[in-house]
Amino acid sequence: MRRTVYVCIALLAVWPAYAVPESAAPASGAGTEGPGFLGRVEAGGGIAVEHARVTAAGTATEVYTDSHGEFSLHGCELPCSLVITHPRFHDHVHDVEAFGEERVVIALTAKQEVFEQVDVTASRGGSGAFAPASVASTVIRTEDKATAPSTLTELVEGVAGVAENGQGGIFQVFSIRGVSRHRVLTLVSGIPIIGERRAGVSTSFIDPTLMGSVDVLRGPASTHYGSGALGGVVQIFPRVFDGLQFDAGYDSFGDAHYERVGWGATDAAGGSWSLGVAHRTADNDTAADGSELNSHYTQYSASISRAWSAAGLDFEVQAMPSYGRDIGKSNSDFPGRITNYPRETHLLLRFGVNSNGSAARPWSLSAFVHPNDLITEDLRVGNRITEVENEAFDFGAGWQSDWSRAGGEGRFSGLSGRFGFDYVGRRGVSAFERRESLTDGSITELQTLDEATQDEAAAYGTLRWGWGVGTFQAGGRFTWQQQSNGDAPSRNDTAWTAFLGYVRPVGAGFELAANLGTGLRFPNLSERFFTGTTGRGGVIGNPDLDPEGSVTFDLGLRWYGNQTFLSAQVFHQEIDDYIERIEVDEDLLTFVNLTSGTIVGFELEGFHQISDQWLFSWSGHLLDGEDADGGPLADVPSDRLQVGLKYDRDSWESQLQIQHRDSKDDPGSGENPIPSAQLVSASVTYRVAADLALTLRGRNLLDEEYFNSADDKSPLAPGRAFSLSLSWSGG
Repeated sequence: MRRTVYVCIALLAVWPAYAVPESAAPASGAGTEGPGFLGRVEAGGGIAVEHARVTAAGTATEVYTDSHGEFSLHGCELPCSLVITHPRFHDHVHDVEAFGEERVVIALTAKQEVFEQVDVTASRGGSGAFAPASVASTVIRTEDKATAPSTLTELVEGVAGVAENGQGGIFQVFSIRGVSRHRVLTLVSGIPIIGERRAGVSTSFIDPTLMGSVDVLRGPASTHYGSGALGGVVQIFPRVFDGLQFDAGYDSFGDAHYERVGWGATDAAGGSWSLGVAHRTADNDTAADGSELNSHYTQYSASISRAWSAAGLDFEVQAMPSYGRDIGKSNSDFPGRITNYPRETHLLLRFGVNSNGSAARPWSLSAFVHPNDLITEDLRVGNRITEVENEAFDFGAGWQSDWSRAGGEGRFSGLSGRFGFDYVGRRGVSAFERRESLTDGSITELQTLDEATQDEAAAYGTLRWGWGVGTFQAGGRFTWQQQSNGDAPSRNDTAWTAFLGYVRPVGAGFELAANLGTGLRFPNLSERFFTGTTGRGGVIGNPDLDPEGSVTFDLGLRWYGNQTFLSAQVFHQEIDDYIERIEVDEDLLTFVNLTSGTIVGFELEGFHQISDQWLFSWSGHLLDGEDADGGPLADVPSDRLQVGLKYDRDSWESQLQIQHRDSKDDPGSGENPIPSAQLVSASVTYRVAADLALTLRGRNLLDEEYFNSADDKSPLAPGRAFSLSLSWSGG
């Protein structure tokens, strides 16, 4: 498999040298003599189009738009005809009759409506966000799935390079490019979600019906987002409601049901409100072989936001409270060992302000707080019952400023950049454990995380510039972190991360992307200091752990056709000081730094618009990971290929998704071999009226017996299930 990936890397590397037409070769920079003017190129909804090629017809004068879609052109005699080209958009000719003080605004027509959004959302949100187009990213929404996702993991599974990881149930996490747990960063509107579960952070406390969109960024992004973004970033943007909306649904798996009410409005001053409240509950059910799964839960969550403008500034306040109770952990130890979470609470509060274009150099400032707690109850039938209560208060702030210089001489054009500062702190991080023997009634109490603290501060900067036909982006970040726990000696760590990205249109709708970047992850408080009981068994912390680091090279080729989009990406990732859990005794684990690990992979995704009614899509990956001794790395999922077919006409909409999961016969530490599987899901929606729709969905329609991951505690996945939902929008 590794040889196959390297062949793909070689083909993508050499292909442009033979495929680029003469006309796509780098041309001279813009002339600097003669009259000049400023312009802006945008798509539907005013979205800026970066690196559109602007050529004065009949001349060798050409420039490229910057990250704001703006350009400066000289040497164009009136009347001047401009030819604008970009892989995602139809070629456009714009005639300039006179030069004025206002910018010339040029609107392009996308080859596909979805192309107007490509590469836009990856730069939204958090203070560190400035992700270049050279990094592979995918935007997904709940309506993109044939199934009805009940968690973030179910929503993002199926994206190229993304798969379930760890044990089952509502707390199941995911991997990106074979990297999981705390090596993948999850954000909610720029707020990093941090937790003490050794399996990694779960955002199941946010109902999918409250998620507007989810951006999946694959590859190291520590320069943009900080520690933890070693394998990638998943960022949730809450849904903004417009008018009154109501959703309700029933799922045969666990007799689950959910309800959501949303409302949004604009006030007299031009500001906006949005409110959403959701409830979801389920009972235990069975896997395809009839075995019982500990999958029950009850959750309440909400999303509240307010946006307004004043004094030339834009303001935003967001709040996302949630409460979960009686949550079951689904693993293979059940029912001999039962793990439940009696309570989980979160409160996300965020405040943001930006200059709204009123400043010469746009800037933004954001701050957040996130108090949270989780109670874990572990029952070993006939032996003992253990309860662990984790709580923490997380907070942080970030400031950033942008600058740009349109135009440029020679091969340089559209120079722009960003610099900023981030801070994330944790206080009162505690883990209190109480063990009660069921044989003699004795009670043992201990506190291994004792008011632990963590501080992480960083300064970063990025540059973006055009060079001939292509666009470069480069940047670096310096990060400092300090951790302490009770009376134990504190730990201080520092690290640098950097990246260099390049995007180049190569003609005929093709675009080449390359990215070289480093990733960073500091050990978390639990890995260093927690010693106690978890849902997997006993854990011993290791205070001597070193930070993880990685170096990744990506090479991608994208094609934007009139009816087809195709993206192929290959990557090679080297991870140093890889932190892995190892078993030191039965049901007793600890963490160590492996010397190194290597992961290589190939990703494929795209779609073909067969007609106005029919859309065919596909995604998949090949992944392979080895440690320094040639053994398999844990968390690397099996190879997958998914195809989908969507039909939308008049009052009917239907989707069919078929996924093949290859077998995994090279398990890593803490894993088992798993067989291949073929999963079929489908949905049918009937729009009863313009504001009312009924949807019937089915998943695992073949009732396949399969495992969601190779984790040795993973139970069989749920069997065949059907769901029915009702959606109403009052406008």
